[in-house]
Amino acid sequence: MIVARIIPYALVGAVSGYLFFTATQIEFHRRAGTLGPDVWPKLVLALLIATCLYEIVRIVLVRGRRGGAAGVLQEMVEESEAKLGGGFVYAGARSPWTLAAGIALTALYVWVIQQLGFFLATAAYVFAFIALGGYRRWGVNAAVSLIGTTLMMFFFMKVVYVSLPLGQGPFAQFTFWLMRLMGIR
Repeated sequence: MIVARIIPYALVGAVSGYLFFTATQIEFHRRAGTLGPDVWPKLVLALLIATCLYEIVRIVLVRGRRGGAAGVLQEMVEESEAKLGGGFVYAGARSPWTLAAGIALTALYVWVIQQLGFFLATAAYVFAFIALGGYRRWGVNAAVSLIGTTLMMFFFMKVVYVSLPLGQGPFAQFTFWLMRLMGIR
């Protein structure tokens, strides 16, 4: 029983280890003071390996109970619901229509991101996806969408140096204004 629960983590960890080794073989011209293209894949793979090792150790040490994050997250949701008085509408069993709507929403996001730019498309996508998931506190939803998208844009463009879609026409002008506001060149 324990071995069956460890196998997926061992496989993912082993594949991640191989990919990490492969990422160490990336050849590029190093420039002083900048991160190379090998940094982010290696960082993500190292975190994935660490997560797999953590789960393997947790499974071995916590034999009697199934445990896991689901129980902790469920307790947190129930606690916040009791304190805040609701906002989340649980639909019971997962609906294939909700799944289809989520897939359609994601496809629409991929289609409009080039026209609207990363910020506007992502903020709208996150807002709609949270609402589709059943969360009905619209102010919190809007705040999470706007603040989260702003932080992602800042992180990707200022820290990681990833070029994100700027949008077209007036949407590009809005993106440039937002970039200037955040100090992104």
